Amino acid sequence: MGDILKRLEKEGLAENTLIFLIGDNGRCHIRGKQFLYDPGLQVPMIIKWPGKVAPAQVNTDMVQTIDITATILDVAGAKPKHELQGKNLFEEESKNREYIFAARGRMGGTHDAMRTIRSKKYKLIHNLMPERAWLQYSGYKEDMYPMLTEMNIMYMEGKLNENQAKFFAPAKPEFELFDIEKDPYELNNLANDLHYGDVKDKLLEELYVWRKSIKDEGVSQEFREGGLSSKYPTRTLEEWKERYETWKPWVFREPKSKVKHPFVKKNY
Repeated sequence: MGDILKRLEKEGLAENTLIFLIGDNGRCHIRGKQFLYDPGLQVPMIIKWPGKVAPAQVNTDMVQTIDITATILDVAGAKPKHELQGKNLFEEESKNREYIFAARGRMGGTHDAMRTIRSKKYKLIHNLMPERAWLQYSGYKEDMYPMLTEMNIMYMEGKLNENQAKFFAPAKPEFELFDIEKDPYELNNLANDLHYGDVKDKLLEELYVWRKSIKDEGVSQEFREGGLSSKYPTRTLEEWKERYETWKPWVFREPKSKVKHPFVKKNY
């Protein structure tokens, strides 16, 4: 980033350039990337635009990364040939947004399908394949998340607490409803609580409107039956323990030491 900023300065463009810096889609953790809880949706975004955006401020508007495209096109004066789903981040239509939406489908060879709608207070997740475990086999996760190995062992040995064990269930509820303000870690599912029936119905209605607008056709039978095996648990307790021992040299390596990653070829 420093090299890029220096080049802009050198070429006299620093005061006339809009810069976006964002992270990847969700953190690399068990309930993060590839899932629709907030740790799987939230990404850092820093905007620098001299004379237009004041420095050292924090914005809590509900925005989406697809807004970046819409913003850039507007700033550049370009007119897209079709309507964009994103909104200009500097216009009122993005600042006063009532809901944001997200979806999860095939991740590599792992088939699953989820849709979500989130307001500032509530989130509704619709699991379109509730028969599959959250932690059905994913080579990426099992080869890159050492904590997943340890927690699988603890789950199978009955050592996780109630909240930790929820995510290791063999199937999912069709709907998950969370009061984000009261339950920021999204652990207390209110979908079957009659006191939140109106909230659930309203969010589900808005979610269907969004899905229709993007021509979301849901899950085909071919998709439901396809992909990698959905057998769960994915390994026996003995296999997880063996994997745990394989992880140890890499996880507990000394700073700056080069230890071969147990499941990928490159050294980290």
